[in-house]
Amino acid sequence: MLLAQPAGISWKVMPTLTADASSQLAQLRQVCWSATAAVDTYCRQPLRATVVTETQAGPGGSRVSVDRHTRMGSVVARNRHLSDVWAVLVSSARTFPAVWSPVPTGQFRLRAPVVFSGPGPATGPSGGSVIDVAPGWIDGRQGRGGWQVQTSYTSGWPHAAITAPAAAGAMSISVDDVTGWGGAHGTAAFCYDGAATESIAASGAIATAPIVLPNTTTAVQAGPGTVQLAQPLSQDHAAGAVVSALPVNVIHAAVLAAAVEALEGIDAIAAQSLSGQLAGGTGALATEVEMLLDDFRRVG
Repeated sequence: MLLAQPAGISWKVMPTLTADASSQLAQLRQVCWSATAAVDTYCRQPLRATVVTETQAGPGGSRVSVDRHTRMGSVVARNRHLSDVWAVLVSSARTFPAVWSPVPTGQFRLRAPVVFSGPGPATGPSGGSVIDVAPGWIDGRQGRGGWQVQTSYTSGWPHAAITAPAAAGAMSISVDDVTGWGGAHGTAAFCYDGAATESIAASGAIATAPIVLPNTTTAVQAGPGTVQLAQPLSQDHAAGAVVSALPVNVIHAAVLAAAVEALEGIDAIAAQSLSGQLAGGTGALATEVEMLLDDFRRVG
C-alpha cells in the first residue's frame, strides 16, 4: 500500500541510494511500523479495529453517570470510534475481589456507532464513545463511586491482510485479523490490490480462535480467521493484499507519516537526490499529517 500511494518521495532511495532490494524492504517495514505508531500516538488510540476491556468507577466521576430524569446509566469509554459493545458488568466498588454481575444483552447499547457506509470506506470520522445502560444497573445506592463498571467493546476500523489466494467469485476471504468485520450493519471496505483494487462488503466473520472476554463467557471474533462477504469478489487476489475499512484520510496520513520517517532516516547523499519541499525538511508534511488526523483524535 505504501509503494502505491503518492507521497512525493522515491522509496528506492532508502536507506541509501546503493541499498539492495532486501535492505530497502527491511527499511520500508521499519518505516511502516514507525508511521503506524506515530498515527496512533497522535490520535491517542489505535485506529485499527481493537477489542478493549476497561473498568471505570461511578457514578459521580467523569466517565460514569446516571441521568436523574431517566435513571439510565452512561459510561464514557476511553476510546472513540466504537462500533460494537460486547459486554457490560457491574460490581460494588467495596467488594474485594470484585463480584461481577453481567448486564443482560438488550440492557445496554452504543449511543453513536461507527457508520460503515458503502460502496467503500468513509473519508471522515464517525462513532462516539458513550455506552448507555438500562435503569437500575448503575445508581446511587452505593454512593459516589460506589460501582465498578466493566465494559468490553470494539473501537476503530477493520484492517487486515489476505492470508490465502482468493479467486473472483469467492464469498469469503481468509485474513490475519477478523476484528470488527461484519457487525450489525455489515462493513464497507476496499481490497487494495493495484489494478485489481475493488470495493467489498463484509457480512460477518469467524475467528480461528475467538477471544473470551474477562469475567464472562462471551466470545468475540478477533484474530486470524475468515471474513464472509455480502457479494462475490470480482477480481482474483493473492495473499498479502490488504482489505481495509480505514477512512481514506487515515491511510493518506499514514503514508505521509511514513514519508516523514523515511526522510529523517535516509543518508545525506540520498537526501540530495530529492528536490523542492522534501529536500528542505519534513515540517510541512508533519503538519499535514496532523491536519488529516485532528478529527480522529481522542480528547481527554
